[in-house]
Amino acid sequence: MKEDPPNNDLDENAFQDTVSAVIENKEIEASMDSLTRAIDDHMFSAHAEENSQGIIDTYLEALLNGKITKKTITKLASDIIISKDLDTKKDNSLQLALIYTALAQYFLNENLENKAWTALSEAKYYLAYLFGLTDPANHKNIERAQKGGRKKAQNARDLEELAITLLKKRRPKKDWRNPYDAACTIARELSTEANTNNIPIPNNLEDLIHKLTTLIHENKEVTKAFNSPES
Repeated sequence: MKEDPPNNDLDENAFQDTVSAVIENKEIEASMDSLTRAIDDHMFSAHAEENSQGIIDTYLEALLNGKITKKTITKLASDIIISKDLDTKKDNSLQLALIYTALAQYFLNENLENKAWTALSEAKYYLAYLFGLTDPANHKNIERAQKGGRKKAQNARDLEELAITLLKKRRPKKDWRNPYDAACTIARELSTEANTNNIPIPNNLEDLIHKLTTLIHENKEVTKAFNSPES
């Protein structure tokens, strides 16, 4: 009897992980495009600058070279609160929006989706603040947008912490076999905990497993919890 040749064309788990990452990133890419267009419009109207992407790239290079540090960002944010000069507030808000947009683009390119969302929410926050300084009549809409962005970032962090806790709690004696197996093992318990604590997660179990698998592959802290019981 002739045996069927082995099928080496497709690693199903790897394929599912890749497809999941593409689907998950689709929404953030749309948000990123929307944010970049908003910055473009502002730069053109306020500074006659048509190439905001070039400026964003310059900020990213400065971040990677260490010319912009956490201390720089903290100082810019502090001066927005302390300064009584409107131009300083506007300039600092725009700089922070550009810096966080650069970070969001970098994290997205590195497939670090949760970090990209966090940076994106910060960029939206400072851009909304800038628009509020320019047009105070929009303050109520700005506050809603800020709360929505920060809530989404907090939800992402809450999900990461829950995944880390369960990866440690349910770790087999011989460690996890692979990320997909770990995600399958903790998915149902994580779903129960997430619903109890009002943490948004995919309704479909398979979608949740794909999301958890992606987190294990891409999120530094979740990866540590997967690899080491002492992390």
